Amino acid sequence: MALPGGMLFGQGLQRLVSWLATGLAAEMAAFELALVVPVFLGLGVIAYFAAPEEPGLVVPAFLTVATACLAYGLRGRWWLHVGLISLTAVGAGFCSAKLRTMSVAAPQLSRSMAGTVTGLVLSVEPRLGGSARIVIRPVSVEKLEPAAMPARIRLTVRKGSEIRAGDNISLKAVMRPPPPPALPGGYDFARDAFFDGIGGVGFAAGKIAPAASPVEASWAEAFNIWIDRQRNDLTRRIVETIQGENGAIAASQVTGKRGQIPGDANEALRASGLYHVVSISGLHMALFAGGLFGLIRAVLALSRRIVLYRGTKELAALLSLLPAAAYTLFSGAEVATVRSFLMTAIVLLAVALGRNAITRRNVALAASFVLLTTPEQLLGPSFQMSFAAVAMLVIAHEQWSRRKREKSAMAWERAIGGAVTLVLAMMLTTIVASLATAPFSAFHFHRITLQSLASNLVATPIVSFLIMPLAMLAVVAEPFGYGAPFWQAMGWAVGLFMQVARSVATWPGSDLVLPQFSAAALGLFALTLVLLTVLRTRLALLALLPLSGGIALAATASLPVALFGANGYAALVRKGDQLTVLAQRSDAFTVQQWLLAMGDRRKPEDPTLAAQRLCDREGCSAPIEGGGIFMLDKTSNAAEEDCGRVSVLAGPVPIGARCAAAGVVMDRELIRAVGSIALYVEPSASGDISPRWRLVMARHPQASRPWVPNRVIVPPKPLPQAAVQVPATDRPMDSVTAETDN
Repeated sequence: MALPGGMLFGQGLQRLVSWLATGLAAEMAAFELALVVPVFLGLGVIAYFAAPEEPGLVVPAFLTVATACLAYGLRGRWWLHVGLISLTAVGAGFCSAKLRTMSVAAPQLSRSMAGTVTGLVLSVEPRLGGSARIVIRPVSVEKLEPAAMPARIRLTVRKGSEIRAGDNISLKAVMRPPPPPALPGGYDFARDAFFDGIGGVGFAAGKIAPAASPVEASWAEAFNIWIDRQRNDLTRRIVETIQGENGAIAASQVTGKRGQIPGDANEALRASGLYHVVSISGLHMALFAGGLFGLIRAVLALSRRIVLYRGTKELAALLSLLPAAAYTLFSGAEVATVRSFLMTAIVLLAVALGRNAITRRNVALAASFVLLTTPEQLLGPSFQMSFAAVAMLVIAHEQWSRRKREKSAMAWERAIGGAVTLVLAMMLTTIVASLATAPFSAFHFHRITLQSLASNLVATPIVSFLIMPLAMLAVVAEPFGYGAPFWQAMGWAVGLFMQVARSVATWPGSDLVLPQFSAAALGLFALTLVLLTVLRTRLALLALLPLSGGIALAATASLPVALFGANGYAALVRKGDQLTVLAQRSDAFTVQQWLLAMGDRRKPEDPTLAAQRLCDREGCSAPIEGGGIFMLDKTSNAAEEDCGRVSVLAGPVPIGARCAAAGVVMDRELIRAVGSIALYVEPSASGDISPRWRLVMARHPQASRPWVPNRVIVPPKPLPQAAVQVPATDRPMDSVTAETDN
């Protein structure tokens, strides 16, 4: 007898409720508060950076302390205690971001300018062709009062080999404020520069001379200058010993100096999914600290007293900490390197204390430390991708460790089993890390590497068993004058590695370029990883819900019909599938970011991008989706002439308010207030033949934050009646690129 549909539904619902109740009870029994603390710390950090105006500290700090006291007083009531701890973590993340901002606050340039700069060179980054990028602590800047002088200025110089860290120099420079995002939701270099203490960027425009009145470096500056000199000396030695791109890549893995790697090599590494190898991060730190740990433990095993009474494992873990810290400092102590050292230090300390080293709690502890000390890292891809990969690898390790393995009695069987296990572990590691980081790579870099499994399976053994061991031997032998043979051997290994990268990069469909999607989709992907990390039972299957939602949002993301740059001289216009670039050659970097965000892998100089462009001395035009013309005028006379004649009028000049009634206007006042702009066309209402426009801005028109100093806040001109007003900006967390001020 068939059961009625309602009864079947009721039974299914009852089973679902029973399954959820059972899983929830199991989750409560295994619940670890430490796992959710970094999640709520991150929410507090996001709340701070999302504020349109700079918030205060007193009220958030008071509320944080109050919730902490309540949580302590109500620790006997489990649900209430956990809720109050979560609120305390949100407040702590908010306050840590505010305190971090206050601690690094320094003047920034408010306008482009040229003048003589005198100061102390803090660091030098050698680049191709003998040029270099230097960071200066200015002592004086022409046309600037001391109170308005940036703490640091980053300049590109043509003859960088003549400059060393610690030099006192004087030079003429062309400078500008750190640039805003190239597109809404794009990488905000101005904000990152603010937290790095850099208040201006530019290039040297004349000869570099010694400063007339040298200044003394502080003890911290002197130490960093000494480190930078040692790094550059070793980089120069490696590049001279290993010629070409192999030398530049070898140097990057030892000293962290990546400026001399050719562009085609960088592109091959990105397309093959191997770019992480040239950035000193988790892989290098694990190989260095792990190899050192094994070596120290082997040496300690020679002492019977240590073996019997001290324990070689615990002592080796402690002794490995100092060299790992030294490697972190010598490689430049970049964000990714410091974070990797922190994770490694926690693992080594856990081993020294006899605790399980690879646990979710240790990952949460490291994330919490980073969020409390340098909360701005949360907005960048380095933090997101590294912790996503590590968290998923820890979960995979837990599942792998639960397998029941039977030990074979035969030595050859154990050897074969060990080799198979190693290969399977490498495959699993690559797959898990690739899947965990794919959403963040797609969001920030607009590309997913499809062949990373093959490239990493071949390249990782080369890095692990050839490149890194040879690098360690070379570093040890270099002070004694015997480093050259090891550097040359390392160069040969790097050559093998690059053959793999270039070969995989040429495979059809080696990487997939994806259009930009919203922060909401990225948030759902992040929630998926959070649920997988926090939940330990079958309730982890609930992560499929936000995963499906994120995929749906990313797949259905709409593309803008035009992108307008913050300098007012560049635009990208879309009509159907046809893209048209209206830009100068100096805007090529910005245009490249726009093309990737549109899911297009072409280069800015591709002639097909100019097929529908019409230009004269005063401006350029192109057809735009929704009908009509997008006009980019460079002069006020041209803008006055085109007023009311085109659908969209843009330019780096002020445009009269009367033009706003006839079409969309994006002029100098607007981009000074909001930065770059994305223009969307909405479906027209029934019976309305006019397009409905929607502006999405890189910054809120009324926003005022410390990394946007002295910005003119001008409310945007009203859009025509057929437009959709968007007073707030669609602000996803930032996508990132390698360079922004070339």
